[in-house]
Amino acid sequence: MLIKLIRLFRGYVYFSVIGTYPERFINVLNKSGITYWNMIPKHGKLTGYMLVYDYKNIRPYAKGASVKLRCIKKSGFPFLLKKYSFRKGAVIGAVLALAVMFLLSNFVWDIKINGRERLSTSEICSALEDCGLKRGVLKSSVDFEAVERKLIMKIPEIRWISINALNGIAEVEIKEEIKKPKVKKGKYPCNLTADSDGIITKTIVNKGTCEVKKGSAVMKNQVLVSCVVKGTNEAENKLSFVHSNGKIYADIEYEKKFIIPNKKNNIILNSNYNEKSNLNFLWTSLPLKLDCPKSEIYGEIPYEKSLVFNNVTLPIGISSRKIYGFTETEKILDKSSAKKLLLKQSRLSEIFNIGKYSVKDIKYSFKEINNSYKLTSTYTVNKNIAKVRRVQVKKSKKHNR
Repeated sequence: MLIKLIRLFRGYVYFSVIGTYPERFINVLNKSGITYWNMIPKHGKLTGYMLVYDYKNIRPYAKGASVKLRCIKKSGFPFLLKKYSFRKGAVIGAVLALAVMFLLSNFVWDIKINGRERLSTSEICSALEDCGLKRGVLKSSVDFEAVERKLIMKIPEIRWISINALNGIAEVEIKEEIKKPKVKKGKYPCNLTADSDGIITKTIVNKGTCEVKKGSAVMKNQVLVSCVVKGTNEAENKLSFVHSNGKIYADIEYEKKFIIPNKKNNIILNSNYNEKSNLNFLWTSLPLKLDCPKSEIYGEIPYEKSLVFNNVTLPIGISSRKIYGFTETEKILDKSSAKKLLLKQSRLSEIFNIGKYSVKDIKYSFKEINNSYKLTSTYTVNKNIAKVRRVQVKKSKKHNR
């Protein structure tokens, strides 16, 4: 491969040797130490390749061997340069383009985040910008090791990070921290107590002494399963302390209130929108559209697109913001409309907060108070009300007299 590059750089010719005894010419070349390659007999003549410099100096050898030389094809950089020598602008432009490409390769024009799972790309890019790594920054001015340390301090969820900058692209490889699951220790003695008032419907006790029965009423923080266990026979008639385990189901009632004012402000999205666009090139941003929102209430949707060539993001693109206007109107709610809205809120709350429990009964109470409407939802649900409460057991010290 290296030999081919040298020949291409120095230039070579494809020529033919015509004569009665071309082998004499080959012998003269061998004695003179002139390099040639791929010399092949073809249609009563020899064809081969030779460097341009050597080809210019073999005319006396050809005359002495009574052969004629014909140049068939010229190849290499010198001939290419001679071909386009009259186009000085193209040559200068090509040189300037190479210089600009070399200059721009010293900057960071694109940041790629690899390895993320829970963290968002925008969050990481914002933190990197605060640490000194952003688009358009000079690579030599950035201490990548310092950026890695600062980013780990800024985002504790990152366990490992590595930043590699190559050809204007900064690739950020991260590994997020794996959260250890909480392990419940069951060696210490504990009771099961009620987390709310209710009526017992079912008891499942694996360890401990059950203190309640089906149908009995209990109060919050009342002991349901005791950690004190007695022996089963007279020989083992002594107390022991265990980690109580089990489930105690009960019917409980609780209320949830929903309030909505009788006057409601509606925000309506306008059908038309304005747009602001900028042309981003290197470090500058040139405005293309200067439309402004016509309403006091508006929202923006940013959009950015860069030019990509051969999977490389170039420092040129367009950033735009679509600006939507909103109109605010006041609407007075009547009782029926307010009741429908409050019922929707109550049912959404039932789905997300009570859906995991068995609901036995629901009662709604609707009232109008102080320029607002109030809906009180009373739920009767059946759930496990047992919660673990640790018990401190101190051993008595025996004193010898």
